[in-house]
Amino acid sequence: VTGHSGHEGRLRALRRALDPAASGAELDLPRFRTAMGAWIAACRQDGSPPRSRVTAMTWTSPARKCRPQGHPGPGRAVGLGSPQPRSTPRSAGLPGSAEAAGLRSRARQLAAHNTKLQRDAELAEELNARLAEETAQLQAQLRSSRQALEQARAAAEELEDLKATAKGLEEENGELRRQARHMNQRLLAEGRGLREQIQAQAARMADLEAQLCRGTALLSARDAALAQAGRRAQELTVALEEYDRAVQELRLETTQLRQQLGRMRDAWAMYAGPGGTRGREWDTGGGQPGSKEEEEEERTGTAVSGAPSGSTEGPCQPPAPRAAPWAPWALTLLALLALLYLLPPRWPQPQLRYRRPPPL
Repeated sequence: VTGHSGHEGRLRALRRALDPAASGAELDLPRFRTAMGAWIAACRQDGSPPRSRVTAMTWTSPARKCRPQGHPGPGRAVGLGSPQPRSTPRSAGLPGSAEAAGLRSRARQLAAHNTKLQRDAELAEELNARLAEETAQLQAQLRSSRQALEQARAAAEELEDLKATAKGLEEENGELRRQARHMNQRLLAEGRGLREQIQAQAARMADLEAQLCRGTALLSARDAALAQAGRRAQELTVALEEYDRAVQELRLETTQLRQQLGRMRDAWAMYAGPGGTRGREWDTGGGQPGSKEEEEEERTGTAVSGAPSGSTEGPCQPPAPRAAPWAPWALTLLALLALLYLLPPRWPQPQLRYRRPPPL
C-alpha cells in the first residue's frame, strides 16, 4: 500500500500492531481501523521516511495496485510484507527538487488515499451496522422460525395425538354402533314377543270376558230362577197352609163322621138285636152296605175313634147319608204336596270354567 519495504521499522510496527502473534489470523474492521489510525498518527508525528528508501509509485486504480515509473506495461500489485523494488541509478541521480516534488505528490496521494480509506471505513461501518441490523433481523426471523418450527412440531404431535384419539373414537363409535344394532335387534325381538303376548293376553281377556258374560247371564238366570222359585215356594207355602187347614178340617169332619158312623153302628146293633125280625131283614138286606164301609175303612187305613160296640147308648137312629167323594183338584193338590215332601228342591248351579289358569 505504501510502496515501502515490509522490513522497515514503521511497517514492522504496523505489522506487529495488526498481527501480534504473526499467525496470519483475520482482523475485524474496528481493530484494523484502530491500528491504522494509530500508525498514521505516528507517521505524521515522526515525518516522512528516508529518501533513499522511497520509490516513486503511481496509483493506477482504487484497488490498491501500483505501477513503478519507467515500466510501459501494467505493474505488479504490492501488498504488505512484499519486497520493495530497488531504485535504479537513474532515479538516484535525480536532483533534490524532483524528489521533493515526488514526495509531495506522494503525500497528497497518501492523504487522498487516507481520505478514501476513511470514507471506505465509514461505508464499512454503515455496511457493518446494516449487516448487524440484517443479522439481528435474521436472528429474530431465525428465532421466530425456530418458535414456529417448535409450534409446528407441537402441532404435529398434537395432530398425531388427535389422529390417534380420532382413530380410537372411530373404533369406539363402531363398537357402539354394533352394540346399538345388536340392542335394536334384541329390542325388536322382545317387542315382537311382547306383541304376541299382548295379543294372547287380549284373546285370553276376551275369552274371560265372554266367560264373565256367560257367568253373569247364568247368575242372572239363577237369580231369576231363585226369585221365581221363591215366589213359587211362597205360593206353595200359602197353598200348603191352605191344604193343612183343609186337611185339618177334613180330619175333623172325618172324625165326626166316624163318630157318627160308630153311633149308627151301635144303634143298628141295638135295633137288630136277637129275636128281632126287622133286624134280620135289615141284616140280610143291608149286609152289603156294612161290608162296603168296612172295605173302605180298610182301604183308607183309618181307625175308628168312636165308642165300643157293646156300649149302650140311646135308641138306634138310621144311618146318616154318606159323604160325597173328593173333587179331582183336591186329589191333584194332595199329590203335588206329597211330591214336594218327598223330593227336596234342587236348583242348577252355574259353574265358571277356565281353559287355562289366569296369568300372574
